[in-house]
Amino acid sequence: MLITVKQFQQCQINIAQAGRNQMISAKAKAETGSSIISPVIVNSTIDSMPITINVETVCKRSLEGEPYDQLIDCHKKILKEKLEYITEYTSTAGERVCLLQRFTNLWITDGKCDDLHTEHEVTEIGSSSPRPGRTTVKSMKHRDIFRSMGEQRQPRVVITRGIAGIGKTIYVKKFLLDWAMSKTYQQYDFVFVFPFCELNLISEESMSLVQLVQQHYPHMEQMGEAYSKDSARSLFIFDGLDESRFSLEFESNPVCCDITKPVPLRSLLTNLIKGNLLQLASIWITTRPSSMHRIPSCYVNRVTEIQGFQDEEKEEYFRRKCQDSQLAEKIITLVKKQSSLWMMCYVPAFCWILATVLEHVLESSCAEEFIGNTVTEVYTNFLVVMVTYHHRHRGHGKEKIEKSCELLQSDQGALLNLGKLAFQYLKSRTFVFYEEDFKTFNIDISSICGGFCREYYIDHSALFQRRVYSFVHATVQEYFAALYIFVTYHNEKRNLMACNMFAQIWGIFSKPTFFQICKSACSEVVKSHTGHLDLFLQFLCGLGRRRIQKCLQGLLSHVEEQKRDLENTISYIKKLLQTDIPPERCINLFHCLTELNDKSVVREMNESLHQGVLSSKKLSLADYSALAFVLKTSDMDRKEFHLSKYRISPDGLKRLLPVVKSFEKITLTGNIMDEEMIDSMSALLLASKNQIKELCLINNTLGDTGLKKLAVALMSPSCRLETLLLCTNNLTEQCGEDLVSVLRTNQILKELDLKYNQLKDAGVKQLSVALQDSDCEIETLGLWGNEFTHCCCEELALALKTNKSLRSLDLGYNAIGDLGIKLLCAAIKDDDCKIEKLGLHRTGLTEGCCEDLTSALRTSQSLTALELGYNNLADVGVQRLSAALKDPNCKLRTLGLYRNNLTSACCPDLADALIARSTLTELNLSSNNLQDSGRVEPEHKQFGGSNQSEAPCTTSQLRTPPIEHKTVSFS
Repeated sequence: MLITVKQFQQCQINIAQAGRNQMISAKAKAETGSSIISPVIVNSTIDSMPITINVETVCKRSLEGEPYDQLIDCHKKILKEKLEYITEYTSTAGERVCLLQRFTNLWITDGKCDDLHTEHEVTEIGSSSPRPGRTTVKSMKHRDIFRSMGEQRQPRVVITRGIAGIGKTIYVKKFLLDWAMSKTYQQYDFVFVFPFCELNLISEESMSLVQLVQQHYPHMEQMGEAYSKDSARSLFIFDGLDESRFSLEFESNPVCCDITKPVPLRSLLTNLIKGNLLQLASIWITTRPSSMHRIPSCYVNRVTEIQGFQDEEKEEYFRRKCQDSQLAEKIITLVKKQSSLWMMCYVPAFCWILATVLEHVLESSCAEEFIGNTVTEVYTNFLVVMVTYHHRHRGHGKEKIEKSCELLQSDQGALLNLGKLAFQYLKSRTFVFYEEDFKTFNIDISSICGGFCREYYIDHSALFQRRVYSFVHATVQEYFAALYIFVTYHNEKRNLMACNMFAQIWGIFSKPTFFQICKSACSEVVKSHTGHLDLFLQFLCGLGRRRIQKCLQGLLSHVEEQKRDLENTISYIKKLLQTDIPPERCINLFHCLTELNDKSVVREMNESLHQGVLSSKKLSLADYSALAFVLKTSDMDRKEFHLSKYRISPDGLKRLLPVVKSFEKITLTGNIMDEEMIDSMSALLLASKNQIKELCLINNTLGDTGLKKLAVALMSPSCRLETLLLCTNNLTEQCGEDLVSVLRTNQILKELDLKYNQLKDAGVKQLSVALQDSDCEIETLGLWGNEFTHCCCEELALALKTNKSLRSLDLGYNAIGDLGIKLLCAAIKDDDCKIEKLGLHRTGLTEGCCEDLTSALRTSQSLTALELGYNNLADVGVQRLSAALKDPNCKLRTLGLYRNNLTSACCPDLADALIARSTLTELNLSSNNLQDSGRVEPEHKQFGGSNQSEAPCTTSQLRTPPIEHKTVSFS
């Protein structure tokens, strides 16, 4: 008997022998997740009499008594009251929104860490187009974040990463609310959440774990007593690691095992994560991807990622956000027309911004003026909406709302100061601010920031009254930074983007143009390898257009659109596209051209795609970037990308990388694989968030040297490749060591096709050694035409006995002969051999090997497909095989006997095999000399091959009763 313990329990097992006054008792204790196995009765005789086993469980909670229960219930009640309702930035006084009604499911994946980010978070293609059909990343349900997966142990430390505004914090709140309402996660007695932005306020203090909890949760005053028994199961959530302003030094901090001992906060957190404090406690950390490295991977049991909304959830969010169902449908229809906006809606924060803008626009008189085809227009309208709301809210609905230009004018100073702060901190990639920061920039927090900034503080302690702030989303900070630069230029004719002192001094004595501002900004942005300024540049370009400036009247001294400046900026960006800059920056420059209302290059690329002329045209660097932009912003199927269609060059592949990496299969054939091209291909496999499952490099010139370079990428944890096709690539036995390293290291790779290379005996022997390794997970291996003989079959046979994953092996077009088959058949008969499909086409076999094949077929429990085409088995050999086919132990379903010098003499035996109760369903007898008498169709039999239209003969040695679901090919 096995009892699985769901909670900490004390079990009493009473075993009573019926009919006697004897009672045997046994007691057992178990921790959560463990098992109790019934005791073994020894030194006792039971004469065939029934045994009754009574299992009584006593929950730990009842043992602790009412105070323990009351503490848990109190904690849940307080959390529920705190989290059940949320207040939005546009809520009226007293208005609250139910979290459960507003929360929209997010797409969450379970996968490996992927730290390299070279593109702006919001526009990165890997996350902007979440598709549930992808299998390179494993989707998971919200409730499974701490659940054991397969044979894995329950994770103790989990990191959930996601870009800014993707929903990490709201997901944490939903998690807490579900626990507080006793819906899910009841394996935890207590759940606590600590935002890093609040921990920043006490980062220099020393405190114990008990004090930290009581600081944030004053009602937990009895916590020390509860935890002294070391029995409470708790989850500690640390939200927003990227907002932390203190370091976590895992190696240098002293060890602490006492929850009541005061230590520095950084030491407290590292000891909790490492398990020195409360080893049974679970830890959950949320962060933006760029801060993942701050927690060493050796302390992390699981990494999950919030990918945002999928298309259905985008629509659901708008319907939940807008109480007016008709208005919601209008918003959905409008946003779907703008593919760039619809793609960005995978970010919940952007959905909220867009919904806030469109609710206002579609209900006002300016609905016809709003086009919404650029992000600058969306965020400019967001600025106007939030300023208008702020004035209405400040006046409690009684203050008369003036025109938006008057409101902007009255708040000009506050908005520009906020923009100055945004710009200065954006350059240093700082997204969290304090009250002293606002004072430095002369910002009155109460004046205007309510709609643009979030506020955090610990409100229960007089000791810690400092506040911490951030913009409602990182893109809002980027917009304010661009607005500050543009307004300063527009009103004061100053170039704040000047890179050096000389340029700044020159700007004092000469009036800069908008083109010079954009040129300076472009020079700064294209040098970035992180992309954190990409949207800033888009906003800056968009603000130069007249229709955007009309919305900002009040901030600007006048409205002007300098067409010459815009034309010069467009020309400069197009020249930049021809230079050697990162491909991600190139795609962003096309977004900038869209903001400047220039779509000429994209239009030409679309026309070329529709006309199908790209395969015959030599593309420039700008063309490749335009192609990448078009593919990225289109709603095309991302199953397969044929690089061969575009006369691809190494530089071209680099430019396409940001979009090519989102396809599942990449095909490149008939290409000269020089060193530069191989480097580009390796970069593709290592690209952040790549979705590539299959790489087809058939008929190229990779060679041994190229494979060595490619192997480095194949062995990287970032590589998600499952299928690799390297047919006809000039590979020799010299690459054997690299192939061995790949097979031993890459446990994701399942299929490797090395057809038509020259591995020879030495190379196959090396591969066989790799196949014997327990870490090798390859399932399908193709070695057709590799010029090896029976000399390597002994090692290959040992691999078949040892490997637990290999299911398909193709040895065709190699001279292994009868001697090699003898060795392989001995392995196939082994119970440990899992091979299901074996290809032996044109391997020099004769009737002499058929005894071995017959024995293997009668013994193997896994072999279901055997290809023996283009050999010389002859009638005698096939007659022997037929005897095995009739054996009830034979599992074979598919048999290929193409071109084996067969005549009608073997047909009676084959017919008997087909009639017999065998599993064989497909038989290929093509290109033999069966003649008419051997090719007669049995009644109801299904035939395959080019001769299906031929009329059956009327005489036959194969006259049989009906045979259903059998396919025989004679062509």
